[in-house]
Amino acid sequence: MNLTEIILGCMNYEDTEEMMHQVFVKKTNGKFEPNSEAILLKLTLEEMEMNTVEISNSKCPGFEYFLELFILQDFYKDLEKLEEYKSVAAKVQRIIYYVEFDA
Repeated sequence: MNLTEIILGCMNYEDTEEMMHQVFVKKTNGKFEPNSEAILLKLTLEEMEMNTVEISNSKCPGFEYFLELFILQDFYKDLEKLEEYKSVAAKVQRIIYYVEFDA
């Protein structure tokens, strides 16, 4: 799965009281790119207490923390309302920008 696929499908997942999701991405040429390999990890609350580097090292070596699912979902819903982010490419690039510079 790549980052674009996870972003577009983010509303298909739901966190619960026992489990939460985090997105991890393998950077392409040192950057988060729309086609970068990505995974959505379902983590227990105990695992959520771990440092994201520890999670990456144990569950997905070579990947870096990108964003928690609930934040991605909120941001995605907000972008859906804005005319300048109607295209898939615009949404994905804006979310990547947010992670790199605002999160």
